[in-house]
Order: sequence, then C-alpha cells, then structure tokens
Amino acid sequence: MAIKTLVDFYSNMRKLHEIRSKIVSAIISEESIDVTNLKTLEHIKLELEDIPKEKNQFKLKTGLGKSILLELDYELGELKKDNIFLKYGRDALKDQLQKENPSFNEDVEKGLVFLKKRDYKHFVTDRDGTVSNYCGRYQSSIQPIYNALCLLQFQKSIPGKSIILTSAPLFNIGLADISVQPEGNYILAGSKGREMLLDGKTHTYPIEPEQQQKLDTLNHAIENLLKRPKYRLFRYIGSGLQYKFGQTTLARQDKNNSISEKKSLKLKKKIEKIIKDLDPNADYFSLEDTGKDLEIMLNIKSDKNSAEEFDKGHGLKFIFNHLNENISNEHVLVCGDTSSDVPLVSAAQELGAKVTTVFVTEDEKLKKRVKNLCNNAFFVSSPNILIYMLFKYSKNQNSWNPISLFL
Repeated sequence: MAIKTLVDFYSNMRKLHEIRSKIVSAIISEESIDVTNLKTLEHIKLELEDIPKEKNQFKLKTGLGKSILLELDYELGELKKDNIFLKYGRDALKDQLQKENPSFNEDVEKGLVFLKKRDYKHFVTDRDGTVSNYCGRYQSSIQPIYNALCLLQFQKSIPGKSIILTSAPLFNIGLADISVQPEGNYILAGSKGREMLLDGKTHTYPIEPEQQQKLDTLNHAIENLLKRPKYRLFRYIGSGLQYKFGQTTLARQDKNNSISEKKSLKLKKKIEKIIKDLDPNADYFSLEDTGKDLEIMLNIKSDKNSAEEFDKGHGLKFIFNHLNENISNEHVLVCGDTSSDVPLVSAAQELGAKVTTVFVTEDEKLKKRVKNLCNNAFFVSSPNILIYMLFKYSKNQNSWNPISLFL
C-alpha cells in the first residue's frame, strides 16, 4: 500500500522496528533468517522511495488537510546499509562506510589504538549523534540491524553494566520503541536517567506529587498551544513533542533548519511565558534551549536545599546507586556528542571511576571542555566511526556475519 500520509509513514516505521528486531534475533541466535522478513524490509524501502517529492523532499499529508515535507536521509540511508550488510556481509558494509567517509578506515584504526589501551568494566553512552546517526524525527529513528549487532558485540566484551542513557523518554515513542537489540543486553535509560528498564521492569527517580501536578499543568498548556494552526507543525518536526518522566521536550527546529528563525523564536517565547505564569520564581522548572529543542525539566533539590537542574549526571548516579553498583577504581568508558553528555563524565568521576571518554564532535570548544575534565579523551567525527571502533574492539568479530544464516 502506498505511503500517502504521516499515519501511513509511522505505520511503516512500526513495521520496520518489528522486522529488524526479528532479523537481529535470528542472527544472534544463529538461526536462518526468514526470507519473508527480508522481502518486507525491501518492500518498506521501495515504498519510502515512492513517496511523492517536492523540492527534493518527500511530501506527505498530515490528515489535517495540509501537507508536510520530510527528508528521509536517515531512514533510507540506514535501510541501504542494512541491505548491503545482509546481502554481502561485514566487509561490504565497511566498504560502504568508507565511501561515505573517506577517512573512515584511518579514523577507526586510530580510535582502536586508543580504546585498546584499557579493559573496561562498564560502558555508558548517549544514543543520538553518538552511537546512532541523527534522524529528522525521533520516532522514525529505528535502530538499524548493523548498528544493533555492533553494540551487542561490544557489550559482550564488557563484564559489567552497559547503559544507553538518553534525553528521550523510555516509552510512548521512546528509546525502547526504536531499539531493536534484545531486551536485557543493555540497560535502557530515558528522560536523562530518571527512568530505566531493567529485567523487564521500569524503575524511576522519585517525583513529588506537587511537582508532577505542575508538570501535568504545563503539558496541558503546551497541548492547547499546539492545537492552534500556526503552531501545529512543531508536533511533527525533529523531536516533536515528547512527554518524558519529569521532563517535556518540544522541538522548535529540525536538523535541516526547515522552520524560519522568526517562527521558531516565537514558539520559544510562548513556551517561556507558559513556564513563567506557572512558575514565576523558577522553583519547579528549568528550561534548556539546545537550538533545536526546548527541554523543560523538573528541578531537584541540591545539597544546599536549593532548586537544581536535573542532568544526565544525576541520572547516572541514580542508576548506579539503584543497582547498588560500586564503580570506584573501575575503568568506565563514557561516550557522548554534546555538552549535555559532559555530566556523564563528571558523574562517573565523582563516583570514583577511572574514566575514558570518546566524543563524537568537531566542536573545538566542546573538545577543550572534555579534555579539561578527562585526560583520557578521544574525538571522532561521526557515529559510524565510533560504532565500528566498538565492534573492532570486541573479541569475536568473525561471528558477526549474516550470510551463512540465509536459507
């Protein structure tokens, strides 16, 4: 069936998640890959390519009598790489990654020399922009098969905990809904670590009833704002509207800057007014503007009993404390790509860990900040370089090849 609307598109993305999950499970179980699943994967790719185009973007109806233009570089690009991997194997995938980045092989080898200086007990990483390429929309950033297998192979070489910690929610179009690796290999932590999935159960950082009531009121006000025609589009770009545990995210721009700066800043002013009306003394909320997203977070009480913004460092400490895991003097690898990931490094250090960090960035200011915080720091230019470094670090690379699993 042709993809004509956003509803059709996201229905296909849910199907893509299901199919990729099945194929990953077959590969790691060394079972034959169901040819029907391979055909479905190819069919999804063809349907995406057949979406009508306008101005070099894909045009879909929103169901509101209007249309929206999308770029599908992530969705189609990752389907292409999965197809190469499944049909021709790991070496062919590596050749494709080299074509996309001429310095790929050289950068991977340099990174591998850096990584192999130590054996790591625990692994903590951000997702988007770090171990996953950026996508125009979070809910269609379904994890590729090759990506899941790289991370799974690396996780096998880590004796302790492996954690993916992101700002996105855990469920309701969250981290668990776009990940295709089997549950249990990684601890999935959403909402900057306020919530995590462990042994099939969700564990959360405590929120006081009064705080939750304030957040519910805020969310209701944002919903009403987005019902207005001039602001409705912000629900569909970039991160969209995400209700997280103790936090709400609203996109004001996407990675292609498809929204005018004037319109984007007007939305920001509206959100700032909503927050100011609800919380005039800034007792409950902190607002972070990433340039793309407006992150509205419930504050926590600091050691001095004053309001303090909740960051990923607080989340990491909550997770290790909840696990009753002492990481003092343990080697911990921490990976990130933006300033919001820096607290992961400092939190691990404050817990006594010997931290090694890899950041995916070309931002010199961020590099300097990370270097000043951690002596053992390395930088790469793309998530694919980091992913392949992690894979190459693992002990049993030859097992990672699907060709022998075909009928």
